[in-house]
Amino acid sequence: METVVVSEAPQQLVSKLIFNTVVPRPIAWITTVSKVGKVNLAPFSFFNAITTKPPLLFVSVGKRKDGTLKDTARNILETEEFVVNVVSEEFLEKMHLSGKDFPPEVSEAEELNVELEPSKLLKPPKVKNVPAALECVLREHLQLGATPMDVFIGEVVAVHYSPELLKTQKGLIGRLGGKRYCCVSDEIDLSELS
Repeated sequence: METVVVSEAPQQLVSKLIFNTVVPRPIAWITTVSKVGKVNLAPFSFFNAITTKPPLLFVSVGKRKDGTLKDTARNILETEEFVVNVVSEEFLEKMHLSGKDFPPEVSEAEELNVELEPSKLLKPPKVKNVPAALECVLREHLQLGATPMDVFIGEVVAVHYSPELLKTQKGLIGRLGGKRYCCVSDEIDLSELS
C-alpha cells in the first residue's frame, strides 16, 4: 500500500485518487432551463443526499477550463430551480454524451434525442422514463476549493418515481474513476442482522 501526503502531492494525483477511491458515486443527471427557455441536460457525480427532513441534496459543479460557469451552474443561479434525474442502464450512453461541453444555445436533450416531460411544480422538465426525478429549489450556493467549485444545496419539493425503485435499485448507474461506470446488479440484504 502506498501513502500520499496531500500537501506534498501533485494536484493531478490527488484528483485521480479521489475519483478512483470515492466510488461508486451516484449521478445527478440535471435538467435546468436558461432565462431564454433553453433546456440544459448534464451529468454530475459529485452529488448526494444531505438529509431527509427537509429533503436536501447537494451537487458540486466545476467550471469550464477557461474558468467560466457551466450552463447548469448559471441556470441554477438565475432561476433557482433544477431537476435531478436518476440514471438507469438504458440511459447510460446518452447520459455520458450529455457531459460534453455543448454551447449554451444548444439543448443536449434535443441533440441526443432524450425525451423530456413537464415537471409537477418547477419549470425545468424531467427526463421521461427515468426511475426517479427529484424537483429541487435552490436553498444555498457555496463556492469551495481553489477552483472554486460551485456547490448547490437544493430542497426536494416533488419526487417522481417508479414504485419498483422502493423494492430494488438494480440497474441504476454509478460513476467510477475516469470514463468508467458501474451498474447495480447485486444487492446484499442484511435486514435480518438488525
